[in-house]
Amino acid sequence: MISATFIFKQKKSDSEFETLDSSIESYVESHPEYLGKDSWVNLEKGTMAVVYYFQTYLGLESLKTFSDHTLAKSQYSKWYEGYQVIIAEVTKCYGDGKIEHVTNGK
Repeated sequence: MISATFIFKQKKSDSEFETLDSSIESYVESHPEYLGKDSWVNLEKGTMAVVYYFQTYLGLESLKTFSDHTLAKSQYSKWYEGYQVIIAEVTKCYGDGKIEHVTNGK
């Protein structure tokens, strides 16, 4: 399993951003490699994060080359003060099973 964490600090949103964001989200969620996502807000730092989970790197590579993602990335400075992407291979997960999560049983 692969996780891709997108951390960003948003400065503004507009209709172009909303359209691209919605298109990218729909593309990711309909991809056969997509397993699920988490979203987080860090109020202290003013940052947000979205963690996408894919079965393999194929899902992530598909997102990287998706046309609306490429377009949004080329214009990111209009909407973000900055961003960081962290790609990781999930090698182990554990818990008491009381929280439903895509990684349960992995």
